This record gives sequence, C-alpha cells and structure tokens, in this order.
Amino acid sequence: MKLILIRHGETEGNLNGIYQGIKDYPLSEEGKLQNLKLKSKLENINVDKVYYSTMERAKKTADAIFDFSSSAIYFEENLSFNEINFGLWDGKDYKYISKNYSEQFQSFIDDFKIFKFPEGESFKDFYNRVSEGIRKIIKVSKEEDNIAIVAHGGTIRVILCELLGFNYEGFYKFNISHGCYSLLTVCKDSAVLEFLNK
Repeated sequence: MKLILIRHGETEGNLNGIYQGIKDYPLSEEGKLQNLKLKSKLENINVDKVYYSTMERAKKTADAIFDFSSSAIYFEENLSFNEINFGLWDGKDYKYISKNYSEQFQSFIDDFKIFKFPEGESFKDFYNRVSEGIRKIIKVSKEEDNIAIVAHGGTIRVILCELLGFNYEGFYKFNISHGCYSLLTVCKDSAVLEFLNK
C-alpha cells in the first residue's frame, strides 16, 4: 500500500507565525500556488482514496488537487486527522504566548510529550487520536491501494512517527513543508519512507 501524506498549502496564519490548530485561516496566495504545483506533481499517480481533515485549509487543498466529482476515488472527511487543538494559544503568535503564558510555555519547552495546551488538547491525546485514525485506515485498505491523506504538519509528523516506530520522541525530527507530499510504502506492520517533502 502506498500512503501519500499531503500538508495543506501555506495559510495567512502560517505566513504570520500564528499557532494554528482548530482555528482556520485562508490559504495565502503562495499556498494556492503550492497546491497547483502539487496537483501537477501527483497527476500521474492513481489515487484510490482521499482522507482529509475537517479544517478548511485541508479541504481547500484536497479540492485543488483531486477531482471530487470522480467516482473512481473514495473521499472521506476525517476528524482524526485534524491538527492539535492549541486551546487558548490558538490564533496567537510565539511572542504573545511566551509573554502571557510564560510558565506554561516553559513547561511545553521542557517536555512537550506530557503537556496539555490551556483549554486545549494534550499532546498524548492528539498523538493517540491520529494514530488510531491511521491504523483504522490501514486495516480496511487493500495492499494495492494508493491512499492520500490531506492534513497538517503535526498530523503528518504523528503518522510518520507511528508507522516508522519513532513514537512520541520522534515528533520534532521531521520538518513537514507546506504544499508538499511525502510517500510511505506500508506492508502489514511495517513501513518504509520513500521520500519526504516532494
């Protein structure tokens, strides 16, 4: 099975250094261009299933790349692949957070794995949510399927960590670029990373 992991195009929030979890910002002009380039990169790959997060930035990216009117592709909006809920930090930038939540921010820096964002989601809950989501999809998919997941940087990091055996510790070992895709070959309980950020 081939697993194509797609990060949405750049948004206005990304452009301005905003913590962007469940809060949505529109795609920037650069993000729209990235999606068009990505469509071109993927045009020779036959995709059987497309799963995308419920966030508008992921939906808009999926819509720009794939033909939603095609009966040959199975489409599913999937809550499991939403970005982490940053709670009160959502929609704020680094400077604001480090100044107004200094102690909590230091706790996050000290050990992100046990941190829960104020009035948001814990990293552990986020990791488990995404992991369960990808495991369910692998379970119901065929060996010959080409599956695309259109989601977020954090979501894709979790999928890579889970399938490649890095667990929580590997989360910040991957840099996931906007408007790019990464490819995994998945066979039963093992996975091989073919390439990152193409």
